[in-house]
Amino acid sequence: MKSPTCLKEVQQLNGRLSALSRFLAGSALRSLPLFSLLRKRCQFEWTSECEEAFQEFKKFLSQPLILTQPVDGEELVLYLSVADRAIASALIREDEVGQYLMYFTSKVLQGPELKYQKLEKFAYSLVVASRRLRPYFQAHTIKVRTNQPMKQVLQKMDIAGRMVQWVIELFEFDLKYEARMAIKAQYLTDFLAEYAGDQEEKSTTWELYVDGSSNKVGSGAGIILVSEGGTQIEVSLKFEFPASNNQAEYEALIAGLKLAEEVGATKVMIFSDSQVVTSQINGEYQAKDPNMKKYLDKTLEHLRRFEETEVKHITQDLNSRADALSKLASTKPGENNRSLIQETLPELSVAKKEAIQNIFEVTGLDLGWMKPLIEYLKFDILSKEEKEAKKIRREAQNYIKGGYQQHY
Repeated sequence: MKSPTCLKEVQQLNGRLSALSRFLAGSALRSLPLFSLLRKRCQFEWTSECEEAFQEFKKFLSQPLILTQPVDGEELVLYLSVADRAIASALIREDEVGQYLMYFTSKVLQGPELKYQKLEKFAYSLVVASRRLRPYFQAHTIKVRTNQPMKQVLQKMDIAGRMVQWVIELFEFDLKYEARMAIKAQYLTDFLAEYAGDQEEKSTTWELYVDGSSNKVGSGAGIILVSEGGTQIEVSLKFEFPASNNQAEYEALIAGLKLAEEVGATKVMIFSDSQVVTSQINGEYQAKDPNMKKYLDKTLEHLRRFEETEVKHITQDLNSRADALSKLASTKPGENNRSLIQETLPELSVAKKEAIQNIFEVTGLDLGWMKPLIEYLKFDILSKEEKEAKKIRREAQNYIKGGYQQHY
């Protein structure tokens, strides 16, 4: 096949590539020069980037991958990848011998999609895959393998904005979330290498920005957790109890540390605009007030769970986003469409009754039908019978969304 010489031939080429996209890893990302050519209204110009993309497609299609079919009842594996302007996924089946490709999907991001945060792009990639591969998602359990904290965000938090719609859309499917494992197939390695979005982040340092707010209307906290790879999680936490400014600052920090622990962070750099809190933690000030001493001890307890931590004081202008989130929580919910996590803290973190955190920790109590649900929600323990495990995972979603598992 010769290189296109006019716009009509480029349109025909894109149509053919679209029909063959399931065989092509990251076809959307590779097709960007061709898509850009179609958007131009000026004179047709076949650039070197277009020719390079065209030759790459010809090379791949000359040695197409062999696709496989799933076996009834087996679990399938989905790998996700994102780039600045495109998202992609690979659906595979695997056994002890190797990993076998079933389908590639990819999509070019347009308009508002380009402004999605990194974690939102991964969630959107999962949604796009579920739409295009719906029969597979309905008939099989799908194991989503990524080093992004998708399970913590999509299952354990009261999210807001566009991600709410995505969670509802994914609710009908039986999804599991797993960390990346060793990759056996070369085609999968090449596919993931095309995108730089899912690098290993657990060993890197996460930045945690926290701020508390207290006024006559109410009190709350703003939390921003950012990884070196660009993953960003924002939390607006509303308190259902009165709190002083210092209490609100400590509550924000404790909630932020719990969030960092949830996503698997081991090294955390903490930033707060509270001189009192940062100085007490660093030993520069003494916590003479008994209540503040409890908060300090609680915070130090959480800090010891990480390999490395550092607490720094910053000015309020450098912590403006966290400050805005805390004020959002202490007033009323916003009506914008920005994706962030909005949660409620029902009681003080140093409340006396915190020793009895959950009903299943009370010994000698017969929990009956609730036992398998609680074991899954707290410990990720499931029945060995696949049908029963699948049923529990689906039922557990109702309790997560309904607030059974209160997230700090």
